[in-house]
Amino acid sequence: MYSLQEENELIHHAQAGNQPACAQLLAAYDGLIDHMRRRYQYTPTGKLLADDALGILQLAFMEAIRDFNPTLGIHFAAFLQSRLHAALYKAFKQTCRYNERTAHPTAPAGEDEHDFFALQESSAPTPERSLLAREELENLLHQLNPQEKELLQLIYAQGLPQITAARILHISPQTLNKRKKRLQEHCLQIRENKNRP
Repeated sequence: MYSLQEENELIHHAQAGNQPACAQLLAAYDGLIDHMRRRYQYTPTGKLLADDALGILQLAFMEAIRDFNPTLGIHFAAFLQSRLHAALYKAFKQTCRYNERTAHPTAPAGEDEHDFFALQESSAPTPERSLLAREELENLLHQLNPQEKELLQLIYAQGLPQITAARILHISPQTLNKRKKRLQEHCLQIRENKNRP
C-alpha cells in the first residue's frame, strides 16, 4: 500500500488524466473491488448482476477518483468503499424494480420449453365476446328498475366517480354505496338465474 501522501499524489495525477496513476490505484484497490463483487453473488439479485458487477464497481472506482477531495480529511479507502456500496445498492435496486415489472412464469423443469404467454387466452375483445356481452347487458337492463338503470349508466357506462354520481342523483355517497352494492347483488342474482338449467 501507499502512504497517505503518495496515494493523494496518485489520485491527483489520475484526476489529471494520467493513465498509469489510475492503473496503480486500481491495482492497489483490486482486492476491495473483488471482495465487493463476490459479497452478494449468492443472492438472487446478485446472481442476475454477476456479469455486470465488476464493470459497475470499476466505473464507481473511476467516479470515486474523479470526485475525491483530499482536503476534506477523508481517507480515500473509506470514500471508495462508500461509493462501491452505493453503486451496488443502486444496481440492485434497479434490477429489483425491473424484475417486478417484467417477471413472468417460467416452465418447470422437464416440461416443454414453449412460450407461456402463447398458451394464454387473450383478454382482448373479440367480435363474439362483444356480441355476447351486449346481449347479456340488454337482458340485464330489461330486469332492472329505473333507479338501478340510472346508477348503472352513471357509474359503469359513463365511468363517473362515485362522489360525482352521488351529487347528480342528489344522494349521499354512503347511500350510493349501498345502492351500488344492491345493484351488484341483483345483477349477480340475475346472472345465476340465467345459468340455472
